[in-house]
Amino acid sequence: MEQQMNAAKQMIEMQKAGFDGIMNSTLMFLNQSDVMLNSFLSLATWMPEEMKNAFKQQTEIKKQAFEFFKKSIDDGYDNLMKLLEEGKFPKFGQ
Repeated sequence: MEQQMNAAKQMIEMQKAGFDGIMNSTLMFLNQSDVMLNSFLSLATWMPEEMKNAFKQQTEIKKQAFEFFKKSIDDGYDNLMKLLEEGKFPKFGQ
């Protein structure tokens, strides 16, 4: 049973590492798109300030949603690892 638990932990850690890599790549993409958008907005003299502010507000909402999503997934992985370490994970096949 201990061997199965170790295998489960390794699989979960591998999945978490993959998730972290994807999230880091996505965050880099989002940051770069924000830099490009801010550059565009600073040069768009024809665009009204209200519209520029709407784009900036959308960027902030996007960042908050991304951080909330990442924190939710991280919390789920942490809770799953706690269950495995405490031995409260369901034992199948008994």
